[in-house]
Amino acid sequence: MNRLGRFAPLIVLVVLGVVFAVLNPVFATPENARNIFFLAAILLVASCGATFVILMGSIDLSVGAVATLSGVVAALLVPKFGYGAIVFATLVGLAVGILNGLLFVYLRIPSILVTLGTATSLTGVILFLSDGGSIPIRDAGYIAVSRYEFVSYLPTIIVFAILVYAFCVLIGERTRFGRMALAIGGDEQTAKLVGVSVDFVKIQAFALSGALCGLCGALLASRLGTATGTMGDFLMLETITAVVVGGTAITGGVGGVARTLLGVLVVAMLSNGMNIIALHPYLQTIIKGCVILVAVIAMSRTLAARESA
Repeated sequence: MNRLGRFAPLIVLVVLGVVFAVLNPVFATPENARNIFFLAAILLVASCGATFVILMGSIDLSVGAVATLSGVVAALLVPKFGYGAIVFATLVGLAVGILNGLLFVYLRIPSILVTLGTATSLTGVILFLSDGGSIPIRDAGYIAVSRYEFVSYLPTIIVFAILVYAFCVLIGERTRFGRMALAIGGDEQTAKLVGVSVDFVKIQAFALSGALCGLCGALLASRLGTATGTMGDFLMLETITAVVVGGTAITGGVGGVARTLLGVLVVAMLSNGMNIIALHPYLQTIIKGCVILVAVIAMSRTLAARESA
């Protein structure tokens, strides 16, 4: 990717900040910045895992459903296990991620269909567990998991997100798994020829994505103080948007977790800004879809230029 392409998300971030601040000065207040960071923290945790899946040239449409199911499980278990509910929620996500990976690898079904089917099935499970309603969390300690502030405007949920991000960057850039995921996205057949265990790496990527979505759901339930059957729906579209806008090619083989942070900040700022200026929700969805299209087109042209050079 050329230098302009690398800095494009940062440029977009600055432009969005200026535009929304001009349209509504409330956008530039410390309180609203805190809201943006809250949203970005939740989105970053889910997007880090999704990046590895997309980096391989696959897709995970079950992100939102996994986060929601995990959040519901956490809310149900908080009265008995307290903080331990986070562990159970993460394990639920891990189990679904492994299932996605196994179905994808061994049934040879495109990942988009596998995860779409999983997401649909999980929706039924979520409605059954929640009885179609919300599950309030009354444990102040659990709620403090995401809301407690070490210092002003630095809630624990942001610390969680930073730690997850650093961990995933380390995995992506310093481990064999990260290098193999990148190789699979670049050319799967070549990766096989050089001895990469393609199927195992794919399962690992989906497992990691599921586990982080599980953690994301637990944190989201803590942040909201309740669990609902739709609380994670926004993640399916926004994780893909964040990963692609950050600079990871939707076709795989280019990008990585390090780039996802800027994409997450762009999406969080865009979502927050459109709410601040009271843009109609339907128009917000249209704009987010257009952002994905623009990012994909820009990435495709960059890759085409690089290959022809």
